[in-house]
Amino acid sequence: MLRPSEAKRQESVNPPPPPVMKAKTPMDARLEQCLDQAADDPGKGLLAANKWQIEGGGYLARNCLGFAYAELSDWAKAAAEFVRAAEGAESTSDERAAIFWSQAGNAAFASGDNPAALTYLGNALAQNSLDGLLKGEVHLDIARVSVALNQYDEAKKQFAFVHQLVPQDPLGWLLSATLARRMGDLASAKSDIAEAVKLAGSDPAIALEAGNIAYEAGDVLNAKSNWEQAVKLGTDSPSAKVAKGYLSQLVTSVEE
Repeated sequence: MLRPSEAKRQESVNPPPPPVMKAKTPMDARLEQCLDQAADDPGKGLLAANKWQIEGGGYLARNCLGFAYAELSDWAKAAAEFVRAAEGAESTSDERAAIFWSQAGNAAFASGDNPAALTYLGNALAQNSLDGLLKGEVHLDIARVSVALNQYDEAKKQFAFVHQLVPQDPLGWLLSATLARRMGDLASAKSDIAEAVKLAGSDPAIALEAGNIAYEAGDVLNAKSNWEQAVKLGTDSPSAKVAKGYLSQLVTSVEE
């Protein structure tokens, strides 16, 4: 994901000192090793994480367990382990608690437990340790969950944070454009999808939504053009398949 651009000072200033790098502990190294193993082979990752947990891996082993379950798409178990990891990190004032809570929120959302997802993502923000890209991603996740709960006004508010924190994220603009269309705010939908196109014009999902917005506005020619572009860009992607369906409906309606 692209990072947001930052305004540059016009006056001459001394460059900031390099960040102080925190020394990697043996536990940190073990976590990296465990996560790598889970990414390569989730089944073996589960075994490694459980073994580490028995040996006293604590909340970091729990995080690796959650990651392995997520790689296996066992989202409910992943969420439970990420929660335990987050609680453990909080108890030791480990700043990674915010990341672990955000992982729990994503896993809960994937499992269909939207209320829990909102709680966990709220806990991530409550740590007050996130900024920039990571904070923007949490607001984006809250917006997605809010849409799933039909809480459109809340989702709209969250997208405003996303655009402020990560203006270079095309997904944020795409999803806010889709929400604006659903809410009947076609002016905002057109504006937001235009930003998405600037950032990722080769994404078939963006072309599909641009077509949807044009069609909603009564601009059938632009809708057709964008849907054809989605098919061209995506070939067998889910967005291309939806666009093909819409184009087929257009042909049918013309023939009738």
